[in-house]
Amino acid sequence: MSRRAFFFGLLVAALLVFSLYRAKYGARDTAAELMAVEAQIEQAQKEKALLETELAHMSRRDWIEEYARKELGMAPPKADQMAYEDDLDDVVGPPTDGLAPAVDPQAEEAVPEAAEAAP
Repeated sequence: MSRRAFFFGLLVAALLVFSLYRAKYGARDTAAELMAVEAQIEQAQKEKALLETELAHMSRRDWIEEYARKELGMAPPKADQMAYEDDLDDVVGPPTDGLAPAVDPQAEEAVPEAAEAAP
């Protein structure tokens, strides 16, 4: 066997050992990363369960009413606070287009009379 073949075989063996070493520690690092990600997933699932429980609690009608009374000072409407659609004109006035204020028809009649008297 020649020296050249021996050194080539030795070089190939050294490369294989080095590759095996890198693969082993690479797998160990990957396993550690996988465990860290699994721990994050487990923590997120616990947080999700806690938030779902909190949502279920805060969605209850009695909790909402209690919160509205205590924190916001709200109460159920009284009969005198209710108005039907037909009564809205009496309660808030006639509808407007939102661009110009509503004009009283009696005021329109008074303006031409004042304009005629001015000259």
